[in-house]
Amino acid sequence: MKCGFCQTTIDRPLELYDGRWCCPNCKKDIFPDTDSEFVIDALNQELFVRSQEYYFKWLTSKDEDKKTRFRFLDKAVSLCCECAFRSHPRALMRMGYYYENGYIDFNKSQAERWIVAYFYYKAVCFNVHRGIETPSGSEDYIDEITQIKLECAKRLANMLKKPPREVAAKGSFDGYVDFDAMRQVVLDKIKELGGEYDEGEFALVGKHEYDNADIAFAALRSCFDEERAPVFGIFKLSCNEAKKLFVEQDNKGFSILEKIGRDTKLKIAEIYDDKEIQGKFYEFKNSDAIISFMENCPQKGIYICFFNSEGGHKYLKKRQINAFAKSMSQNNNAYIKQLIAAQKYNSSVFYDDDIYRYTEKHITMDGITQKFIAEISEEEKNN
Repeated sequence: MKCGFCQTTIDRPLELYDGRWCCPNCKKDIFPDTDSEFVIDALNQELFVRSQEYYFKWLTSKDEDKKTRFRFLDKAVSLCCECAFRSHPRALMRMGYYYENGYIDFNKSQAERWIVAYFYYKAVCFNVHRGIETPSGSEDYIDEITQIKLECAKRLANMLKKPPREVAAKGSFDGYVDFDAMRQVVLDKIKELGGEYDEGEFALVGKHEYDNADIAFAALRSCFDEERAPVFGIFKLSCNEAKKLFVEQDNKGFSILEKIGRDTKLKIAEIYDDKEIQGKFYEFKNSDAIISFMENCPQKGIYICFFNSEGGHKYLKKRQINAFAKSMSQNNNAYIKQLIAAQKYNSSVFYDDDIYRYTEKHITMDGITQKFIAEISEEEKNN
């Protein structure tokens, strides 16, 4: 993959907590957005046609060996990706399709691919541009762009029928209060674009009820992932959820309590109110201290904040993660409380990618943390 801004060849983009990507070199957002201008020119049109040809070869090469077949698919995706970064609307839609159907990033979970597909489709179907601006100032391809937007809207509506378990467990996503509200906005967009649908065509397929203990357990369990482990996260748990988190274990015998130590640290505070975080955070360095605290768990529940240098981290060394934890905890944990006030808990787990995004020459970890907190908190105001 090549960054469209600095032209750097990217082994893996920064994968941000919300599913978006940034270039690890220039740190610019390389994901399309609803105000991105579409481009159809001779170069990206050729890229898209070639991509489709390789995809057709993959579909019709069932008699070939597996290595050959997937070489066709890899080439189709690679060309489509290059075309998408040149803002071709059909390539952007196609990238959503590849992620939605698991044809790209095989090592990602279904939920992670779902999120990326969602943002591709959203960038197209909610795009503010009606067509493609010509040098004279007029717009071309208006009808074609409308049809592409309509197809993306229908794909979004279909995805929202039953989001993956990990996504549905968040309760809300991308600034919407819940998935019903998000689904209604997408259905309204289908009508706005001149499309039709039966009422039952995109009906929700069941609902999942998950408590926050499940989400917290999954995040803390992933702290020991040797490939890519989280650095930081906050959870808001009821008293029952907190007790469940620390006493239960998975079917392989994994226990959160047994893993708390020097490289995975917990801070816990009693819940008061998200707007006025008056509770004092206590740091827990061993399981005995947590067990003792849980015996008198506050009835209103608790906030849990973890910092983790265990597992795989590509962009930050252990000393840098420890410096980040120190910066986050200064001034009586002011930054942690700021994120709680912005309701960045339960659904937001941060990786070293999210922090490395703000690195610059001659900037200290305190400066990086300040920029990180400012932008993450500002997102809540804009939603």
